[in-house]
Amino acid sequence: MDDDGFSLKQARVCIVGLGLMGGSMALALRQHVGCLTAQDIDATVIRNALASGVIDASGDIADADIIVLATPSDHIIRLIPTLKPSPGAMVIDLGSTKRRICDQLDLLPENVMAVGGHPMCGLAENGYANAVSTLYRNARFVLCRTARTTDTACGLAEALVSACGAHPLWLDRERHDYLTALTSHLPHLLNFGLMRLAMEVAEEDEALFLLASGGFDGATRLARTNQMMVSGIFGTNAENIRSLTTRLREHLDHLEAILESNPELEQELDEIVAARRRYTAEYGERPIA
Repeated sequence: MDDDGFSLKQARVCIVGLGLMGGSMALALRQHVGCLTAQDIDATVIRNALASGVIDASGDIADADIIVLATPSDHIIRLIPTLKPSPGAMVIDLGSTKRRICDQLDLLPENVMAVGGHPMCGLAENGYANAVSTLYRNARFVLCRTARTTDTACGLAEALVSACGAHPLWLDRERHDYLTALTSHLPHLLNFGLMRLAMEVAEEDEALFLLASGGFDGATRLARTNQMMVSGIFGTNAENIRSLTTRLREHLDHLEAILESNPELEQELDEIVAARRRYTAEYGERPIA
């Protein structure tokens, strides 16, 4: 038991938002907490989770020791000021961006603990129906300190992450947002942009999608993602995304300029392929879903 009177095993956990991320966390945590409750705007989701034994009850934040905010990033920012956690409770979020969320967590009452969180995992399809207990397994789970992060909060956050099967990684909120703009948010933007172009060309020639195969499917997979989640990401990290989009255009312009310069193009591609293969060898290859 920690200094504030509860451990993860004894904690009353309330998950706000029982979609893909919140639902998968509920499935992963079921045997690791004292009581698991949830809230969701879709009453059917709560009924299904209760009927299958995933949660113990519909949740009340005021009764929770740990409150997990698992809604889109822009919604989390608006939600935090309305929270009324009990003294000694901990708030943690699962939002894909961190600076603006952590800025709001900083403002919670001094008797409430808070940690920013972002699990680096997911599926293209969202919603509780797609939740799986193994979603977090072996994923890196970013944790960000706030003005309300105590030593106790650090321990509880890491215990929560480990119970889900993930690996905690502490990062500064600004550093997180810049790096994930490249590794996560820009790929989403590219997927949507390519799909938008394909929609346009398909209007000109209906054979387009008959010719599409693995390369196109892989490069537009993220365009299947729920628009509410993606618009929340884009809107709360636009500055970093725009900065890196500008730099990406420079690389695209360079590659376009040497498309017919075989020796120079081959050298460029060799360097890129070698870097990608080193990345795979060192960090592994996450499954695409």
